Amino acid sequence: MWPFQKGFRLAAAPRIAVGAGALLLVAPLLASCASGSQPAKSSTKGKPLPVSASCSGASVYPSPGSRTASPSTQISFRNVTPAAIEADQVVVSGSRSGTHQGRWVADSDQRGASFYPDKPFSRGETVTVTVTAPVSVCGASGGKVSFSIARRAPTLPSAPAPKGTPTPKSVQPTVTYQSQPTVKVPKLSVSVPSALGGGYVFESPKGGNKAGGPEIVDGQGQVVWFDPLPLGESACDFKVQTYQGQPVLTWWQGYITSGHGDGYDVVMNSSYQIIATVRASNGYQADLHAFKISAAGNAWITVDNELGWDLKSVDGPSDGAVYEGVVQEVDIATGNVLFEWHSLDHVPLRLSAFSYAKGAPYDYFHVNALDPMNNGTVVISSRNTDAVYDVSRTDGRVLWELGGKDSSFAMAAGTRFALQHDAEMHGLHTISIFDDEDAGTHPQPARAIVLSLNYQNRTAWLVWSEQHGQLVVSSQGNVQLLANGDIFVGWGQGSATTEYGPGGKILFKAAYGSAIDSYRAYLFPWTGTPTTAPALAVSKSQTGLTVYASWNGSSQTQSWEVLGGASASQLQPLATAARSGFQTTIQLASQPAVVQVVARGSAGQPLATSAATPA
Repeated sequence: MWPFQKGFRLAAAPRIAVGAGALLLVAPLLASCASGSQPAKSSTKGKPLPVSASCSGASVYPSPGSRTASPSTQISFRNVTPAAIEADQVVVSGSRSGTHQGRWVADSDQRGASFYPDKPFSRGETVTVTVTAPVSVCGASGGKVSFSIARRAPTLPSAPAPKGTPTPKSVQPTVTYQSQPTVKVPKLSVSVPSALGGGYVFESPKGGNKAGGPEIVDGQGQVVWFDPLPLGESACDFKVQTYQGQPVLTWWQGYITSGHGDGYDVVMNSSYQIIATVRASNGYQADLHAFKISAAGNAWITVDNELGWDLKSVDGPSDGAVYEGVVQEVDIATGNVLFEWHSLDHVPLRLSAFSYAKGAPYDYFHVNALDPMNNGTVVISSRNTDAVYDVSRTDGRVLWELGGKDSSFAMAAGTRFALQHDAEMHGLHTISIFDDEDAGTHPQPARAIVLSLNYQNRTAWLVWSEQHGQLVVSSQGNVQLLANGDIFVGWGQGSATTEYGPGGKILFKAAYGSAIDSYRAYLFPWTGTPTTAPALAVSKSQTGLTVYASWNGSSQTQSWEVLGGASASQLQPLATAARSGFQTTIQLASQPAVVQVVARGSAGQPLATSAATPA
């Protein structure tokens, strides 16, 4: 990793983002891009901040001492061979539900195993796990660990909207195509076009009264692929990642109510076939905010967990309802939990930037980003505490807090952020953040920022900052650092997308209409080869025939050849035209009875052929 430094920039590199799930090589920015200055040494007392955490024994989840475990929880052991944890060496007992029998499922990497009880635990009880095997367990005392099961959230008088109810918005602009009339694509208008270094823009438009969904667009604003979802469903965090050694499309899909997601995560291959769906384990629903596939092929996801909680410390009821943030690492092959973290175990209610409001669950934390690190930690962003946390993956403790009320770092001028999204680490010392800033009463323009962290002096300073004019963004957004040092920004609810080069020069700029937004926007290379056939439509005129050809998802089609004849068995080449966007229009001077189109690649080779269509 290269930390950002003033006055340096790597030599020319292709303007393509590296694949998600791999380490990102970040080029240093030019001095003209840098902003702010290094603060004086922090007066914060204590030793330098830790940058890693480890335990020599096995980790167990739910973590020892956890107070908010699910009644449907499995009990997961990591960093131990499955053979070392046998059924007769682990006893699981609930203070109300008694001893639990169950089954063991080994993790697919053979580095752990999960115990699935044969019946749920009782809400509010304490569960004790006694390990008699010669295995050292982190956090155990006398071979025992315990955790508590969450209380049920009370029923509140103001219930949320029914699942799947679309948010009322004005009609959004869409693009329609004669060859695929059912594909009504939300229009991304490009004001500063770009070749994007051969890459594509990945968005997930939602909102309005038309279907949204994952969408791939080129640097001219032409659609490459769009997958319309049922009305009421949304897609979020649509991007390219690596799974089983291959580039894949991934996104979250489901229903959104008041900023909380209820759904699952999707993995799709380059032929647009779903090869895996990932669901949250332990009875939870996957939240919309983050889905990452690790280099080991495991899924990292977020969960919004509603439960009963004592809210007296924030002037609420003792039997109140709260949303806590949960982060899980899930073995895609088995569904086993490999890591689980609960915000209420480690981040107190007092750190929230929001006051308790009667009539709704207290959304004190609102997890919206995660970044697993190679040093045994995971970095977690909390929108509603205005803070980012570095968390030990062995015991869940917070190693440091950036921003918020109890920042571990002295924050230099320009480094404070609010309601942030998409906190991403680039090595140990550089973090990019989308700073929403909108405080409601006194909204401020949103910013894309890059900060540098010094653990020795406990300092944070601003390296780079950019805003989209005076655009106010109340939610969503992301910052992607590209391999050559350019920065790609999705402005979330602001509906805009921008790529910045040296000196803040705008290299690409696009926006949806005001009725629609995309949670995040990314730039990635992609090669898509659909298994479906190209689509074809025709219309007659007095002088000839108009042919409309498209192939949803093809990134390799460079031209179209039109065949025609008296019947499907008598087709001859009639015309050829270069591909011109999602749909190519080709004029014929004749009127054959049957037509067909052939998609051809860069060397003129045939890629796929449509069905023969009567004209």
